[in-house]
This record gives sequence, structure tokens and C-alpha cells, in this order.
Amino acid sequence: MACRLLCLTALIVAAPASASTPAAWAQMDRQVDRACRTAAGLQRARVQPDKVSFADRVPIELRIIEGYTRGGVVEVKLCAYNRRTGRVAITDGGGRLGVNRR
Repeated sequence: MACRLLCLTALIVAAPASASTPAAWAQMDRQVDRACRTAAGLQRARVQPDKVSFADRVPIELRIIEGYTRGGVVEVKLCAYNRRTGRVAITDGGGRLGVNRR
């Protein structure tokens, strides 16, 4: 009985480690990209190749989103995605990111 309990506990503790597989990271990356494109509210929004992933202590992913406003003006947005909550925060990024394409 004690061995079963110990083995079950070991499996539960080891379970979060499976989320760090390359496939899991790729899936999370796609999820972040999709959430950031949607939250940016731009037409033809695309994620720039520069991506930032922080350690688990700070579960934040940063993305730069570029797309068009309804008036056809190119906009750049900075997206912060919280891996724990799934929440997204968007801010204008043109001048702050050193990118101004207007």
C-alpha cells in the first residue's frame, strides 16, 4: 500500500514535467501567437520572429504583432501573454520598440 501511494505521488509530481516537451512548447507557442494576433485587433496581423519567453518564475511570453488598421495604416503592437492565466495585454509598440513604419 505504501509503495502504491509513493508511486502515485511520484507520478503526480512528475506530471508537470511532461509540459516541457518540444511538442508542448510548440503548441504553447502557437496558442500564444493566436491569442496575441486576436487581441491586437489588426487586419492581416502577423507575429514577428523576435519572441521572448521568460522562465517559469515569470510566466510571461512577449510577442511583437504587426498588421493594418481599418484605414490601411501599418501598426505595431507589443503583446504580453501570461502562461498561467492565459490573459493577454496589448500596448502600442511603434515608438517604444524602435519601429515606426508609418
